[in-house]
Amino acid sequence: MRTIHRFVTDLSGESGADQCRGMTTTLHVKGPADVIAVLPYELGYHPVNSLVVVALHGNRLGLRARVDLPPPAEAGPTVAQLLGPLLDSGAQDVLLIGYEKIDGASRPALDAMSTACVDAGLGVRDRLVVRDGRWYDLDCTSADCCPPQGRPVPGADEVAAVAEFVAREKQPVADRAALAAWLRPARPLLAGAVDAAASRWLDRRLDSIDRPAEQHDDDLAELRAWGHLLDHSDEAVPVAELTPEELAMAAVSLVDIDLRDGLIAWLCPGTLGFDRAAPEVVAQLRAVLPPVPTGDDLTQAVSRQRIEARLIELCRCLSPEWAVAPLTVLASFTWWRGDGALTRLALEQALESDPSYRLALLLLRMVDLSIRPETATA
Repeated sequence: MRTIHRFVTDLSGESGADQCRGMTTTLHVKGPADVIAVLPYELGYHPVNSLVVVALHGNRLGLRARVDLPPPAEAGPTVAQLLGPLLDSGAQDVLLIGYEKIDGASRPALDAMSTACVDAGLGVRDRLVVRDGRWYDLDCTSADCCPPQGRPVPGADEVAAVAEFVAREKQPVADRAALAAWLRPARPLLAGAVDAAASRWLDRRLDSIDRPAEQHDDDLAELRAWGHLLDHSDEAVPVAELTPEELAMAAVSLVDIDLRDGLIAWLCPGTLGFDRAAPEVVAQLRAVLPPVPTGDDLTQAVSRQRIEARLIELCRCLSPEWAVAPLTVLASFTWWRGDGALTRLALEQALESDPSYRLALLLLRMVDLSIRPETATA
């Protein structure tokens, strides 16, 4: 086997691809088997019929990207959309992994990707195949190292890096379709009540436009609702148990572009430029919202994971019409965290309901071009 025996990852697109950059804490994985065990936790789901490309910078993992296995005749275009971001990331080598249900199904994509990488000056450290709970090395000829029957994919309790994800309250779902379903409305009775409350609250907001004092009070009420939504403490009230009025106020508040952008800047430090938000919005956010943890310790990482889960739950409590802006806020937060898969799914769902929603279109373009949020605002 030609792989190194120890990868170090700073678990800190391309059109149609799911990307991840990982968490910010440095974790250690001992080799390809550990990488295979960790990838579902980074992507948020277990890859199925997929090509996964892992960028390597010496012994450090970089960009991870996944696409569906293409038909053999379409392997070339798929490879082309993956290669650009790999080169842009400064990768020196790559690790290629094919996930398949039928023996040999991933080989055309692996071969095409390998050839393209070599032609572009990238070293191919290994080409692996995962099938039926086992993994195989296509280029290893040692029966002792790489038996023809493959090796079992390590269990979650066998890989220390996986334990770190579990401690951070992060678990992968069965597949990408399950992750997409996780974002869709799941509480129709509550969504109906929220819809009715949202209509009433929107009418109230429109009526108060010419009355600054009332509008100010309404803005604060909306931000207090966001304060409850973003509460990541152990004592936080579950999102689905908040009143329809609170959920409605949060959803309606995002009609105000200044407030929406200020909220995103608050949730994603270093991206939209919080100091450029409207001064009155900045003052209100600072007065009402809990700060977003940005440190690397476990407690703060868990808090960020809880914020993400609560934003997802908000989207599940809303009808598709009212979920567009919250899904885009969620996508901004997950892209800031480096989770391209969840970001893309949230944006695709938002654009299903409103194909012209400009911020969702802009963010999707950023994901397609593999532009990091902090880079876009530098």
